[in-house]
Amino acid sequence: IGDILATLQRLGLADNTVVVFTSDHGDYMGDHQLMFKGPIHYDGLIRVPFIWADPQGTRRGVASDALAGTVDIGATVLARAGLAPAHGMQGRNLLPLVEGQAQAVRQGIVVEEDNQRVFLGFDRPVRMRTLVTDRWRLTVYRGVAWGELYDLANDPLEMTNLWDDPRHAA
Repeated sequence: IGDILATLQRLGLADNTVVVFTSDHGDYMGDHQLMFKGPIHYDGLIRVPFIWADPQGTRRGVASDALAGTVDIGATVLARAGLAPAHGMQGRNLLPLVEGQAQAVRQGIVVEEDNQRVFLGFDRPVRMRTLVTDRWRLTVYRGVAWGELYDLANDPLEMTNLWDDPRHAA
């Protein structure tokens, strides 16, 4: 990314170019003794980089832990271009976060995964949904009675699954 920004500067294009960088998923890379990716939404898989380099931006080098998703990129690009979002668009404009005008644009985000093959002991292709808030991660899987619930404030490494804990049933 640094090379791209430096090249834009060298070519005289940096003052009118917005650069956006992200990824569709992370990789476990040994996290929870797993490699690559798969249908377990640990933080290492669902938290991905998002870099917004904007010549009109007033803040540089600021990081945020605010919840956002790829669904928000389109709405943000349109807002930056001064255009209204398309009717029915679900994404949120992230510019208030980028500019420090807001600490959050949403209270939670849903991560969806629909696999096309059977693996990891499932009897059908894995279909799962994960809700992440600033405090909790809840994951439900199609066709099974178990799931995942983590208290991210007290267990940021997601080591203790509270799904079957009656104290957290509500």
